Amino acid sequence: ALPKSQRLSLRFHRDRLTREGHTSRGHFFTVVSAPFSDQSLSSARFAIIVSKKTASLAVDRNRLKRITTSLLQQLSNSIFPADYMVIPQRQVLQESEQALLADLKKIFSK
Repeated sequence: ALPKSQRLSLRFHRDRLTREGHTSRGHFFTVVSAPFSDQSLSSARFAIIVSKKTASLAVDRNRLKRITTSLLQQLSNSIFPADYMVIPQRQVLQESEQALLADLKKIFSK
């Protein structure tokens, strides 16, 4: 799991992210990013959303979240500090880790 300092609670920040955020799409992920509402924060914060439309089984939704979390942990040092909402697509379950990492790197470099 991500450290608590890198987790973003959507209960309080989802509206702000959808209103102020910038959406970037890749082959396997959609990322909505917005600047911090509190300027005292120094590392990127992430929220991962997987809907039932994407994966109807809870097992698959949790697996998508675990895969996405491990990829974000690998990239967390190279990501610009902001708030991010990451939405993985169903194809993440079938793809290799290198392809997924390359897709996320491309999205975060924009």
